[in-house]
Amino acid sequence: MDKLKSCPFCGGKVKKVVAPMMNTTMFVCNKCGADVCFYGAEKDPKATKAWNNRVSNDYEGFEDTK
Repeated sequence: MDKLKSCPFCGGKVKKVVAPMMNTTMFVCNKCGADVCFYGAEKDPKATKAWNNRVSNDYEGFEDTK
């Protein structure tokens, strides 16, 4: 099983669940409650790969709002 990265919104711990109706893999944050699924990557292993994908802070379009 692949290790999941933390929530990109709050840094909280995330769990992977499968939605019962559509059998879609979702990622739910235990801290802020964010839930995410990916169009085109609804099933594993593609879903976990999509979740763990992050854009680095040196991305050309990134603007620091602090």
